[in-house]
Amino acid sequence: MTGKTHISCGLLIGALSINYFHTEIFTSVTIMTLAVISSIFPDICHTRSIIGRRFKLISFIVRMLFGHRTFTHSLLFMIIIGALLVFIQSPTRYIVTIMLGLISHVILDMLTSRGVKLFYPLPINVRFPFVCRTGGLVDLSLASAITVGTCYVLLRPFIDPFISQWIH
Repeated sequence: MTGKTHISCGLLIGALSINYFHTEIFTSVTIMTLAVISSIFPDICHTRSIIGRRFKLISFIVRMLFGHRTFTHSLLFMIIIGALLVFIQSPTRYIVTIMLGLISHVILDMLTSRGVKLFYPLPINVRFPFVCRTGGLVDLSLASAITVGTCYVLLRPFIDPFISQWIH
């Protein structure tokens, strides 16, 4: 999937987290930021990704050590990140948001023909039985649909009164 698709999914996760945890404005901005960063973070192993371009040296090192869509796209990586977040006593709302962002990235990449090494270091490639081309029509459509969903979640308090007026 493209970075735009991962970011749109991160925004949806952020919006849903804000809605679920009923956060105030500062925490809401923090949650949205963490959701977007965590939704693109697994691509630190790809030097041309959005995050890889920002952290070129780290991206290069991670790519040389592990390759693309291996360690940073694995259950092992997610467990390590989750354990670190618990160890440093991050608030639950941040842990949930970050973990969902990472999980969303891996799930979206499982929709591509290349898949991911979910069980790294085992050399098992995991993908869904139905796949789409990165940057293709399905990828673009998915990003658009997720963005619409995000807008609805964020604007729901303003939209619902109008919808209920039309229904009744």
